[in-house]
Amino acid sequence: MRVVCLVALMCSLSAQAGTPDQVRSALLFQIAKFIDFTHVQSDSVRYCFTSLSKGPGAFLAQQQNLLIRGQPIAITELSKSSQNDELSRQCDITYFDGKIENDILLPWIKTRPLTTFTVGSNFEFLEQGGVAALIQEGKKIRLYINREQLEQVSFKVQARLMTVSKFYPN
Repeated sequence: MRVVCLVALMCSLSAQAGTPDQVRSALLFQIAKFIDFTHVQSDSVRYCFTSLSKGPGAFLAQQQNLLIRGQPIAITELSKSSQNDELSRQCDITYFDGKIENDILLPWIKTRPLTTFTVGSNFEFLEQGGVAALIQEGKKIRLYINREQLEQVSFKVQARLMTVSKFYPN
């Protein structure tokens, strides 16, 4: 049932939402329902964004009382001065845009095992070692998952999410 809901959501969001950032925000929220973060015991699902003033982070931060498996979401804005170990402790899902992506992503990716589901918005992000990307193709936003990075993570991505994803590299 959850797969049907996720597929319906992914297919319909591009028509209903006003911008690609709004669609990415909704998808980031839904994606968390299909990831088991076994590495950390937390009282919330923790999202980190490189900006809360624009992009998907701004839209998700405006929402009140959102729950994922009975837990509230917590939203944090990243800075260039954030340390890799600090990011791993405070973020379950991190969305990178181009603002500080290159300053943070590469050193963070080298940390093993990966404890954070890293998401970007382009294929270059996947080539640099990101776990997933929400890529706009025409009027749709598609979820791509980096197969190589997925083998390095310490959390479990449920098969239901994999069925609605495309893979990189093919």
